[in-house]
Amino acid sequence: MVHVVEGATNPNCRSKLAAMFRQRHDIFIKEKGWNLKSYNGLEFDQFDTAQTIYLMEFDKSESIVASMRMNRTDGPYMLADVFGEVCEIPIPCGADVWELTRGALSKSIRKSGYWGRIQCALFEAALLWGAKTATGFFTVDHIMKQMRVGMDIKPLGTPKIVDGEANVAAEFPFNFHTLERLRTSYGITNPAIEQIHLMPAENRVAA
Repeated sequence: MVHVVEGATNPNCRSKLAAMFRQRHDIFIKEKGWNLKSYNGLEFDQFDTAQTIYLMEFDKSESIVASMRMNRTDGPYMLADVFGEVCEIPIPCGADVWELTRGALSKSIRKSGYWGRIQCALFEAALLWGAKTATGFFTVDHIMKQMRVGMDIKPLGTPKIVDGEANVAAEFPFNFHTLERLRTSYGITNPAIEQIHLMPAENRVAA
């Protein structure tokens, strides 16, 4: 099952956050060779804040297997601040628009059902928080897979080659009907989110 963690420095989830930042380092820097900064084997950046929401899935041995980062777009966010040139129409933004980044799935279990649960948990969390639209810069391969399982995705520009992969900026709506299609496609009958860990109020100002 999936845990939802609010805040990059949530004091109640230090071990979970460290496991996720370590997984991101292993996948994006060591495996994919992305030119990202890391700190003692952990990958995080300016978009990991006290307001960021994370999805994390752990296996039965409590090892992290999948994760995703989500940020509101009424403040700094990666698509506008780093990849703005890839959008050929106005970039969606606002308190109810979530940017999705750093989607990570451990290499050894990429053909398992973990990613389906993360996708369903994404929609469950979005509906709980009142988000209406998702946006981001995704691989074309990922976009095609998501369209095949029922997601209504709209490109925001033409594909660009980044780090040897074709990527495209895109958006799609959050709604209950798409969540139901995803659950059917992945054979999921119950809510994917197991636990939500909110950031303590006194820690929400800065990460």
